[in-house]
Amino acid sequence: MSEVAIAANAVAKSYKTGESNLEVLKHVDLSVNTGEFVSIQGESGCGKTTLLNVLAGIESPDSGYVSWRGSSIAKLGRNALALLRGGFLGIVFQSYYLVPEIDSLQNVLMSRRIAGGRIGSADIEEAKAMLEKVGLGDRCKQMPNTLSGGERQRVAIARALLTNPQVILADEPTGNLDETTGNRVMDLLQQLCGELGTALVLVTHNAEHAVRADRRLTLSQGSIH
Repeated sequence: MSEVAIAANAVAKSYKTGESNLEVLKHVDLSVNTGEFVSIQGESGCGKTTLLNVLAGIESPDSGYVSWRGSSIAKLGRNALALLRGGFLGIVFQSYYLVPEIDSLQNVLMSRRIAGGRIGSADIEEAKAMLEKVGLGDRCKQMPNTLSGGERQRVAIARALLTNPQVILADEPTGNLDETTGNRVMDLLQQLCGELGTALVLVTHNAEHAVRADRRLTLSQGSIH
């Protein structure tokens, strides 16, 4: 039986809007097994990004809890949670979020720094190898502003995978890319997660990308269907 890598258990989340509450997530139950690929679709504003933020421990649910490898993260302090997240999760954003002042290699190494590790020669070689895997072995010294959108996203994927996380959360990773580049980036993300046995949770508006998943889910009216 496959182990559950990450799960939301009766998670609810709302935000105050003036004098009222906007319910975004309503008792969401979701479990993703090790190595599984799950896609989540839904209309803009339905709470997909909120769900990913809660799964990542970036936001706390109003009720319910999130578990990583079967253990609730609810009582972890901020520092302990950040340290655990750095080795357990990788996150790929629509807007890449590369640090503009440092080159591709140093951007990839940021995930190792955030995970609390000291950077040595072995780490640098691993980061170079990861850039090679995403087809950017010759771009190690390139600054983000000299890279195309597709190249920036590939650097972001290399950064997310460097710590060999158990789970990748991908929030519209091809949303800023043209169709051809987006398909190539999706091919790469799916291939590398498969090779590493990493669970992939993909939020997307792209139906062609969603159907690649082992399970295809929809978030609607605050609930998973």
